[in-house]
Amino acid sequence: MNNISLLVLIVACMCVFVDAQLTFTSSWGKRGAVAATMSCRSDETIAAIYKLIQNEAEKLLLCQKP
Repeated sequence: MNNISLLVLIVACMCVFVDAQLTFTSSWGKRGAVAATMSCRSDETIAAIYKLIQNEAEKLLLCQKP
């Protein structure tokens, strides 16, 4: 009986400390809806990111040379 009371007490304490909210929207679970809203990319930004990655790769290659 003491074990059950202790278990109930522990679960009750855990419930006090845990708080969560779950909100469902009409687009919940639809991966295509996220991609459709992110269509505002510019070619200049993509080119700048590509150039940045390319420069960092060249730096890494220079560091690896003996």
